[in-house]
Amino acid sequence: MTAAVTPATSARGVDRLPSVAAALFWIVLPVLCVLMLWHGSSQLATRIQDVPSGTRGDFVVTTHNCQQKLCITGGTFTSDDKKLVAKDLLGVYRWRMGTKHRVVYNLDAADVIPLPAQWDPTSAILGIAGAAVLLGLWGWCLRAAVRRARTRVVGSDPPNG
Repeated sequence: MTAAVTPATSARGVDRLPSVAAALFWIVLPVLCVLMLWHGSSQLATRIQDVPSGTRGDFVVTTHNCQQKLCITGGTFTSDDKKLVAKDLLGVYRWRMGTKHRVVYNLDAADVIPLPAQWDPTSAILGIAGAAVLLGLWGWCLRAAVRRARTRVVGSDPPNG
């Protein structure tokens, strides 16, 4: 008896699959694209000139160890006003022993951010471009569906009355 119920249940699920796919394409996709366009444009407008928060100063590399192509750089941070000195912080792996670099240090972090450090807009631009392309494809499909529907209505026989 259970075997007879299973095929009917799965057949109903398969019958609903085109409706679910259509709802995802016609409703969810354009809403997500518009949200991504809004989010990306607000990121570009508000973060393009962002500089990381923290204390500016100099970082002097005191240790630089490389083993099997893995390098670790450590050093000492000194703030511009010389009031804050933090030792044993992580730096950029490419920095060499004894070099001095301009950085920003956040007290909550164990590493420093090299300057100039500005927000990279690449991900926002790619997201905007992808959302715009998908929205354009969706609009093209909508236009084709409307044309197909008009052709069916115009070409159909008048109802018998």
